[in-house]
This record gives sequence, structure tokens and C-alpha cells, in this order.
Amino acid sequence: MSIDRSKYSEYDLSVTGISGKIDSDFDFFFTPTRLPEDEPDPTLTETEFISNIELTGDYHDQFLTTDIDVAFVSQDIEPTLIPNFETLEVMLVERGLTYDAIRIQTNIDEFIFDDLAAMDSRATEYNNIVRYQSGYRPAFPFVRDPADYFNGNDYDEQVYQKQTLTEKLRDQYEGKFITLSYYGGNDYNFWSQLKIMIYGEWRSIGYYDSNDDSYWASWEILDYYNIVNGLNIELESTLPFVQNNSMVAQLIEAGGITNLRDNGNSSPVWNDFPHNEATDSPQRLDTNRYERYINVTDNDVFSLEYMQPYEPAGSELYYNEYGGWQQIQY
Repeated sequence: MSIDRSKYSEYDLSVTGISGKIDSDFDFFFTPTRLPEDEPDPTLTETEFISNIELTGDYHDQFLTTDIDVAFVSQDIEPTLIPNFETLEVMLVERGLTYDAIRIQTNIDEFIFDDLAAMDSRATEYNNIVRYQSGYRPAFPFVRDPADYFNGNDYDEQVYQKQTLTEKLRDQYEGKFITLSYYGGNDYNFWSQLKIMIYGEWRSIGYYDSNDDSYWASWEILDYYNIVNGLNIELESTLPFVQNNSMVAQLIEAGGITNLRDNGNSSPVWNDFPHNEATDSPQRLDTNRYERYINVTDNDVFSLEYMQPYEPAGSELYYNEYGGWQQIQY
């Protein structure tokens, strides 16, 4: 399509030397380099994103529930429909743009949306970082990204909900140790009461060896745990188990391990999350896997800047960014 630029002469376009954007009074995007006055460049390329209706409220909700079309217009190709918001955001981000670059169709646009072909979807290139860089943010009444909770033609109620109780508990206990109960003395079953939350599941560092009917644990994890959580306790590593002055007792006293003082029958923290008993080697949290967990998450699973506008701390959707247990297993 040949573009008649005389239609734009009524606008006093001024190109900035920094970003190549026109004055903020105009909604469309212009991408020339700075030219000498009175010397127009005949090879000037214009790229625009044009919608058939105004983008208002929550953009993802609008794409999911209304008949909104966005066309990509360039001198190099015919106007083409962008098939979904994922493709739109990929294209915006690769050009250094955000949703602010999209303008509404006017009478100077010589195309009809119904006549346009759609480009291939680029949804496979979409990710949460692209979403963040595109400038999309949930808008009232949505607290979370409605696209993450859209089921058919309706939403999960959680899309309107702030941090839930379960999410508060994950936020508090992820990467932290608890014990169901603790007391001095020898207790063969103690290893099964000491758990750490990894990706929302309680995992043990202890295991039973059926070969010699003995109990073992990766006690070195407590040394690392002491360091990465800034507890700075001079642990008595020769007494890792249940004695009164053991590593576990010292960590409890310093607040590094929560002692639930419960029998487990009605404990909301103990019972609200799945327990992976981890008695086999592929599942057990050993020292190497704990090191990998710390390296991947920086011991702060819910601090991802590009997730925070869309999900509260403690949301399970954060876990998807780390690849899950299988990624730290080997």
C-alpha cells in the first residue's frame, strides 16, 4: 500500500533525537532518523499499530471478551491483522514499544479491518518478561492477569482476589524449615518431622535405609541454610539430631526453624501443603539439590520483578519460572 504522506502535513511533527518518537500529543509511532530541514527522505519507513476500537480498562480482558482488532501497518507489507495479544506484545517489545504506541483507526487509514488477512501467531515466543516489558498491567476490577485465569468464557474468582491465606503461608514458609515437634532425647521418627518447603511442598532431608534398617539425613543442608538465611549461628555440627544443644535446637532457638509443637492432626501449616516423603534418592532433598535450589531462586522465590504486577507473593504461578523440582533433581 502506498502511503500518501501529504495527509500528515497538517500535523507539525517533531522528531526527537533520543528515541525517534514524535511528540506525545500524537498517538501513532513514527520511525525516521533526524533529517536536514526541507529534505524529506523518500525511503522513510512508517510502522504503526492501529486498533479498530479504543483500548480501555484491562487490555487482556478486552482482547479475551470483546471484538477488538489490531492491525500492523508498514510500508513494506500490506496492513495485516495481529491474531492475539501475545503476538502483539512480542511485536511491541521487539521494537522497544509499549501499549501506548497503539492508536485508534481514523478516516486517514485506507483499509477495512474485515478485509485484512491475519499474520501467523507468535504466541510461542511470548513469556512473562515480554508481558512485563509491553507495559501491560491488570486494571480494576482485576487484581491478577485475567489471561491466566480465563476458562472458556469465564474467570476463576481468584482473578479478583488479593493474596490468599494459602499464598500467605507459602510466602512465609517457602525455603524455610519447620518441625512438627521437638524435644531433647533420641527419637527415631524425628527425621520425618523435620521438613523444608521447596516449591510449595514439604520435603524431608532424612530418609530410611532399608538395607541396614537405619535412618540418615543430609545434615550439611543445615549448614548452608544457616548461612543463606543470615542466621550466623556457630552450629555444633557434631550434634545434628535431637539433642538439646544440637544444630536443630540451635536453629529453633534462633528462629530459623519453626517448631509447630503439634501432633500433626489439625496443624494448618503442616496439613495445608503436600508432603513428599522423599525416601527414595531421586526425590530426596540432598545437599546438592538444595544448593541448586538456592542458586536458581536466590533463596527468594517470590521476588521476581516481572511477576509482581500480576501475582501476589505465594502464588503457585511463580514456580513455573523456575522449572520445578525436576530441574534441580540432577
